[in-house]
Amino acid sequence: MILRVHKILVLFTLVLSLFSFPVLSQNVLDDIEEEDILESGSSEAAPSLVSETIKVISPSKKIFILTNENRTFSKGDFISLLLGNKLVCRALVAKTNDDQLSGIKIIKIYNVNLWKQLAPNKEVLVLKGDDSYYANLEKAPKDIEETIKKQNKVQDEDDLFNSTTLNDDDLSIEESNNRLIKTDNVISGGIGLIEGKDPEGQSKKYTHTNGSWGYQLADNVWGELGVGTNTIIDYPATGFDTRMINFTTKLKYTFEAPFYSYVMPYVGYQIIQAQSPGAGVYDGVSTPAPTQEELDKELNGVNDLKKSSLVFGVTVLKRIVPGWFIRLDLGSDLLNAGLALEF
Repeated sequence: MILRVHKILVLFTLVLSLFSFPVLSQNVLDDIEEEDILESGSSEAAPSLVSETIKVISPSKKIFILTNENRTFSKGDFISLLLGNKLVCRALVAKTNDDQLSGIKIIKIYNVNLWKQLAPNKEVLVLKGDDSYYANLEKAPKDIEETIKKQNKVQDEDDLFNSTTLNDDDLSIEESNNRLIKTDNVISGGIGLIEGKDPEGQSKKYTHTNGSWGYQLADNVWGELGVGTNTIIDYPATGFDTRMINFTTKLKYTFEAPFYSYVMPYVGYQIIQAQSPGAGVYDGVSTPAPTQEELDKELNGVNDLKKSSLVFGVTVLKRIVPGWFIRLDLGSDLLNAGLALEF
């Protein structure tokens, strides 16, 4: 009887060992895995940082002009700014130039208190690419377990910025708060009325197709080049067509007006050329043959359209959607209406 009880106890002990061993083994493996993860995280080499200087901060604090003396980042790169090895913000490099300057767009703020310390001429540390190393350093110990669970998940870099969208702020390195129109270029096209002459020699307005390109030379000061053309039928005589070509150069200054509009008074210079290849030339076919006086009158009619003179007037731009304007020109050179695009 005692022997039978002894055998039962031995059998029970063996069964219990079989069930408890996998659990203990799994716990040991989990502990080892957690140790390895923590050790590998702590032994990971810190990414290299470079020191750069903030030169300009836009009023919205969304655009920074930053030195790029180390040339470690270029247009399209994601970078992070740090103070004292602590993440401050995430940014996208929008522009670089040959003067070792870069325009960056802030897309995420990590630390508001440090963010408030950023100012022109302040040195910051810059990290190109992944900044998870410094993000992990700042996590509280209670977040370690969550970090371990997430480590097996593949995360796209875009997830870092999924709460932030880029808007239409100007990314120009030369951004100036004094500019009413932030961009440097405006191209326009329109249809207007230009003064010419009819076959009787009287002044007459003709429909005139034109285009122009304006460039902002300084804050609110624009230089503009324009060209346009129209054709006068049966001028200087029946059977002849005369083409007018209008060239203008203008200097403008921008004033802000209500309803998202801008008023731009201008002064400039206009040159009008006229072409009528058959005028003043006898073709040898028509009868009776024109007299020399008639031929001279044809040439004089074409020459009467040519002129060079100072012009003045005003251009009005009315914004309709971002980047697009309705344009009106009221001047001594022409009356015009059309569309304009800024870039």
